[in-house]
Amino acid sequence: MSMNQINRNFAWSNEYSDDSFVGIFHEENLWDDDEYFKLENYLYEQCEVYKDNDFIPRNVFWPAMRIHSYLSLSIGCHFDSNDGFKLEGLSQEQVYQRRERLQLVFEGFFKGEMPNKKYLGY
Repeated sequence: MSMNQINRNFAWSNEYSDDSFVGIFHEENLWDDDEYFKLENYLYEQCEVYKDNDFIPRNVFWPAMRIHSYLSLSIGCHFDSNDGFKLEGLSQEQVYQRRERLQLVFEGFFKGEMPNKKYLGY
């Protein structure tokens, strides 16, 4: 199994890294695809780990929920010209594509049924 990408991207974890997807997103206003896919792939792995459980343990669920909440709110701020947050280096269409993928992946993780990657955009 790979490094715990949830904790690596969860700012309140001792394992948090400024070089993680969330770290780069927050500090540099950049969407780093390589780091994003590390997080996404880890969510797919974890969904498989918990597939036979009726619940995800709180120490996994809470950080994943917080990451999803932070990213979703921040992307919303990107679309608000009165807000100080703006993702750099992406067209509006690219931001929309990434927002949709992020939503589908996290929703799949929380539901326990990950989306088929071949149907995800970008």
